[in-house]
Amino acid sequence: MAELIVNRKSFSNQEKFRFYHSIKKYFKIIGFEAFIWISALVYLAIFSPVGQTHFTICPIKSMGFDFCPGCGLGHSITQIFYGNFIESFHTHPLGCFALIVITFRIFTLLKTNINHYKKAEA
Repeated sequence: MAELIVNRKSFSNQEKFRFYHSIKKYFKIIGFEAFIWISALVYLAIFSPVGQTHFTICPIKSMGFDFCPGCGLGHSITQIFYGNFIESFHTHPLGCFALIVITFRIFTLLKTNINHYKKAEA
């Protein structure tokens, strides 16, 4: 245990500064919106499609309506990640389209942010 404490103290302030600076740099390159979209897709990729439901904050479902045009998109995308394309279509017909649009948006944001960052560096 004492060895862990010694190792923890062995990092200098300059090393900590470089670490935080590199994280800040990568976050600038990725951008906030792209980070949110990527995080959402990673969450949906690790979410188990069988038997689990998640908490919903859907105002349409909260008002008691049975149909909501957006509900089921997350489960549909999760089914796509697990290779269940037919089940994905049954969950929400626009799940595949939504995944394509979100992926395109992520690549567009990354391309724009990287180009902007390169111009700022020059």
